[in-house]
Amino acid sequence: MDFDKKDNEKFVETIEQSMKSGYINMLILLALKKGPANGYRLIKMISEETFGEWCPTTSIMYPYLSNLTSRGLIQYKIKKQGQRESKEYTLTTIGTTILKKLVEKQQEMNITLLSIGSSIVGLDINNLPYHLKEFFNKSYEEMILMGKSNEDKIKILNRRIDVFNLFSEIIGTVKNEMEIKLKMLKSK
Repeated sequence: MDFDKKDNEKFVETIEQSMKSGYINMLILLALKKGPANGYRLIKMISEETFGEWCPTTSIMYPYLSNLTSRGLIQYKIKKQGQRESKEYTLTTIGTTILKKLVEKQQEMNITLLSIGSSIVGLDINNLPYHLKEFFNKSYEEMILMGKSNEDKIKILNRRIDVFNLFSEIIGTVKNEMEIKLKMLKSK
Protein backbone atom coordinates (compact mmCIF):
# COMPACT_ATOMS: atom_id res chain seq x y z
CA MET A 1 0.00 0.00 0.00
CA ASP A 2 1.44 3.36 -1.03
CA PHE A 3 0.73 6.47 1.04
CA ASP A 4 1.08 9.90 -0.43
CA LYS A 5 2.66 12.89 1.26
CA LYS A 6 -0.72 14.24 2.41
CA ASP A 7 -1.60 10.95 4.14
CA ASN A 8 1.76 10.92 5.91
CA GLU A 9 1.38 14.53 7.06
CA LYS A 10 -2.11 13.77 8.38
CA PHE A 11 -0.74 10.73 10.22
CA VAL A 12 1.99 12.84 11.88
CA GLU A 13 -0.57 15.51 12.76
CA THR A 14 -2.85 12.92 14.39
CA ILE A 15 -0.01 11.59 16.56
CA GLU A 16 1.07 15.13 17.47
CA GLN A 17 -2.47 16.03 18.56
CA SER A 18 -2.68 12.87 20.64
CA MET A 19 0.61 13.68 22.38
CA LYS A 20 -0.42 17.29 23.04
CA SER A 21 -3.77 16.14 24.40
CA GLY A 22 -2.06 13.82 26.86
CA TYR A 23 0.25 16.57 28.07
CA ILE A 24 -2.58 19.08 28.44
CA ASN A 25 -4.63 16.63 30.51
CA MET A 26 -1.62 15.84 32.66
CA LEU A 27 -0.78 19.53 33.19
CA ILE A 28 -4.35 20.20 34.32
CA LEU A 29 -4.28 17.28 36.77
CA LEU A 30 -0.86 18.32 38.09
CA ALA A 31 -2.07 21.89 38.62
CA LEU A 32 -5.17 20.69 40.47
CA LYS A 33 -3.04 18.45 42.67
CA LYS A 34 -1.75 21.69 44.21
CA GLY A 35 -5.28 22.74 45.10
CA PRO A 36 -8.64 23.92 43.77
CA ALA A 37 -8.65 26.41 40.90
CA ASN A 38 -10.99 27.97 38.39
CA GLY A 39 -10.25 27.87 34.66
CA TYR A 40 -8.49 31.23 34.63
CA ARG A 41 -6.23 30.22 37.53
CA LEU A 42 -5.44 26.88 35.81
CA ILE A 43 -4.37 28.74 32.67
CA LYS A 44 -2.09 30.95 34.78
CA MET A 45 -0.66 27.96 36.69
CA ILE A 46 0.10 26.04 33.50
CA SER A 47 1.75 29.11 32.00
CA GLU A 48 3.93 29.43 35.11
CA GLU A 49 4.78 25.71 35.19
CA THR A 50 5.90 25.81 31.55
CA PHE A 51 8.04 28.90 32.22
CA GLY A 52 5.65 31.09 30.26
CA GLU A 53 6.23 29.09 27.09
CA TRP A 54 2.67 27.80 26.85
CA CYS A 55 -0.34 29.78 27.93
CA PRO A 56 -3.48 27.85 26.93
CA THR A 57 -6.46 29.84 25.75
CA THR A 58 -9.91 29.40 27.25
CA SER A 59 -11.04 27.81 23.97
CA ILE A 60 -8.41 25.10 24.52
CA MET A 61 -8.75 24.78 28.29
CA TYR A 62 -12.50 24.41 28.77
CA PRO A 63 -13.07 21.40 26.48
CA TYR A 64 -10.33 19.58 28.39
CA LEU A 65 -11.89 20.52 31.72
CA SER A 66 -15.25 19.28 30.45
CA ASN A 67 -13.74 15.97 29.30
CA LEU A 68 -11.85 15.41 32.56
CA THR A 69 -15.06 16.18 34.50
CA SER A 70 -17.12 13.73 32.44
CA ARG A 71 -14.48 11.04 33.07
CA GLY A 72 -14.73 11.66 36.81
CA LEU A 73 -11.10 12.75 37.16
CA ILE A 74 -12.02 16.24 38.31
CA GLN A 75 -15.12 17.85 39.72
CA TYR A 76 -16.26 21.39 40.27
CA LYS A 77 -18.34 23.54 42.55
CA ILE A 78 -19.96 26.77 41.50
CA LYS A 79 -18.43 29.69 43.37
CA LYS A 80 -20.11 33.09 43.46
CA GLN A 81 -18.03 36.23 43.44
CA GLY A 82 -20.45 39.10 43.60
CA GLN A 83 -22.71 38.65 40.60
CA ARG A 84 -20.24 36.42 38.79
CA GLU A 85 -20.21 32.66 39.02
CA SER A 86 -17.22 30.49 38.26
CA LYS A 87 -16.44 26.82 38.45
CA GLU A 88 -13.80 25.84 40.97
CA TYR A 89 -12.24 22.54 39.94
CA THR A 90 -10.71 19.92 42.23
CA LEU A 91 -9.02 16.60 41.67
CA THR A 92 -11.09 13.51 42.54
CA THR A 93 -9.77 10.31 44.09
CA ILE A 94 -9.90 8.67 40.66
CA GLY A 95 -8.09 11.69 39.20
CA THR A 96 -5.33 11.34 41.80
CA THR A 97 -4.92 7.64 40.95
CA ILE A 98 -4.83 8.33 37.21
CA LEU A 99 -2.35 11.20 37.71
CA LYS A 100 -0.02 8.91 39.65
CA LYS A 101 -0.12 6.37 36.80
CA LEU A 102 0.43 9.09 34.21
CA VAL A 103 3.46 10.43 36.09
CA GLU A 104 4.90 6.90 36.31
CA LYS A 105 4.37 6.35 32.58
CA GLN A 106 5.89 9.75 31.79
CA GLN A 107 8.96 8.91 33.87
CA GLU A 108 9.32 5.58 32.05
CA MET A 109 9.04 7.38 28.70
CA ASN A 110 11.59 10.00 29.78
CA ILE A 111 14.12 7.32 30.69
CA THR A 112 13.56 5.55 27.38
CA LEU A 113 13.85 8.78 25.39
CA LEU A 114 16.97 9.82 27.31
CA SER A 115 18.56 6.43 26.59
CA ILE A 116 17.70 6.65 22.92
CA GLY A 117 18.84 10.27 22.76
CA SER A 118 22.15 9.58 24.47
CA SER A 119 22.92 6.75 22.06
CA ILE A 120 22.20 9.03 19.09
CA VAL A 121 24.05 12.06 20.46
CA GLY A 122 27.06 10.21 21.83
CA LEU A 123 29.55 12.55 23.45
CA ASP A 124 29.42 15.33 20.86
CA ILE A 125 27.77 18.39 22.41
CA ASN A 126 27.24 19.80 18.91
CA ASN A 127 24.82 16.95 18.15
CA LEU A 128 22.39 17.77 20.95
CA PRO A 129 18.86 18.04 19.63
CA TYR A 130 18.07 21.63 18.64
CA HIS A 131 15.19 22.00 21.09
CA LEU A 132 17.40 20.94 24.01
CA LYS A 133 20.00 23.55 23.10
CA GLU A 134 17.23 26.09 22.65
CA PHE A 135 15.79 25.29 26.09
CA PHE A 136 19.12 26.06 27.75
CA ASN A 137 20.13 28.97 25.51
CA LYS A 138 16.78 30.67 25.05
CA SER A 139 16.83 34.44 25.15
CA TYR A 140 14.76 35.12 28.25
CA GLU A 141 14.01 38.74 27.47
CA GLU A 142 12.79 38.01 23.95
CA MET A 143 11.03 34.68 24.37
CA ILE A 144 9.92 34.06 27.94
CA LEU A 145 9.86 37.34 29.81
CA MET A 146 8.52 39.65 27.11
CA GLY A 147 5.48 41.59 28.26
CA LYS A 148 5.62 40.26 31.82
CA SER A 149 5.68 42.39 34.97
CA ASN A 150 8.86 42.48 37.04
CA GLU A 151 7.13 40.31 39.66
CA ASP A 152 6.26 37.68 37.02
CA LYS A 153 9.79 37.84 35.57
CA ILE A 154 11.26 37.20 39.01
CA LYS A 155 8.92 34.22 39.58
CA ILE A 156 9.70 32.70 36.17
CA LEU A 157 13.46 33.10 36.53
CA ASN A 158 13.48 31.81 40.12
CA ARG A 159 11.44 28.77 39.09
CA ARG A 160 13.71 28.09 36.13
CA ILE A 161 16.83 28.41 38.30
CA ASP A 162 15.28 25.99 40.82
CA VAL A 163 14.72 23.45 38.03
CA PHE A 164 18.28 23.88 36.71
CA ASN A 165 19.65 23.45 40.25
CA LEU A 166 17.61 20.27 40.66
CA PHE A 167 18.89 18.93 37.31
CA SER A 168 22.46 19.78 38.33
CA GLU A 169 22.07 18.06 41.69
CA ILE A 170 20.60 14.91 40.14
CA ILE A 171 23.20 14.77 37.38
CA GLY A 172 26.01 15.35 39.90
CA THR A 173 24.76 12.55 42.16
CA VAL A 174 24.39 10.10 39.29
CA LYS A 175 27.81 11.06 37.92
CA ASN A 176 29.42 10.44 41.32
CA GLU A 177 27.70 7.05 41.62
CA MET A 178 28.90 6.10 38.12
CA GLU A 179 32.46 7.16 38.90
CA ILE A 180 32.47 5.03 42.07
CA LYS A 181 31.08 2.04 40.14
CA LEU A 182 33.67 2.57 37.38
CA LYS A 183 36.53 2.63 39.90
CA MET A 184 35.21 -0.56 41.49
CA LEU A 185 34.98 -2.30 38.13
CA LYS A 186 38.47 -1.17 37.08
CA SER A 187 39.99 -2.37 40.38
CA LYS A 188 38.77 -5.96 39.86
